[in-house]
Amino acid sequence: MLTGRKKTKSFFMLHQYIIAIGGSAGSLMPLCRFFDYTLLNNASYIILRHMPINYQSKLNEILQSHSELGIQQATQGACIENNMIYYAPPFHHLEIKDSTFQLIKRIDGANQEIDMFMGSLALNENKRRSIAVILSGEGRDGVKGTAAIKKAGGLVIVQAPESCEHTGLPLAVIDSGNADFVLLPQDMPVIIHAYVNHNERKELYRNKLQE
Repeated sequence: MLTGRKKTKSFFMLHQYIIAIGGSAGSLMPLCRFFDYTLLNNASYIILRHMPINYQSKLNEILQSHSELGIQQATQGACIENNMIYYAPPFHHLEIKDSTFQLIKRIDGANQEIDMFMGSLALNENKRRSIAVILSGEGRDGVKGTAAIKKAGGLVIVQAPESCEHTGLPLAVIDSGNADFVLLPQDMPVIIHAYVNHNERKELYRNKLQE
């Protein structure tokens, strides 16, 4: 159970960055690879994967050997804590409102988990402290969400298609023109570290422009 404080004031802003990680088919191994290289940082990580509606995620068990971050299933109204990994409970999607988790009842049909959370994050007080990561998968869930994050002033990172088991989703986001970086999963954490540390962000973009 989460022990974070509940907040109701709409102006409340989290101090850390919120990193939303979306993927579907073939995203588990890249996810593990990503967290193999992720250090404790000024960030929280929200995992958004396409799973059956009644699926009880085992990410807590799976990621324990890949990360020193805490790992918890999100609960209604809980504040998002720093240096934590969160995932949705069965039968629910996640959104963020007033910097707390909102559980949205899932219905059968197309899964829009990535777009739903990223879209809500782009409207949240932390929108300029948001990072969208897209891993292996098919379909277009995540295209609208990454566009919203980019428009709100956040960063968008996409897994390099040549390293993906399924390329449909990464290619769709790249084709949309909203990807700031296209990287291997193990190379993403160093970019995130630079981005969340303000003193390194200017150098990060200077190097990108020189590529």
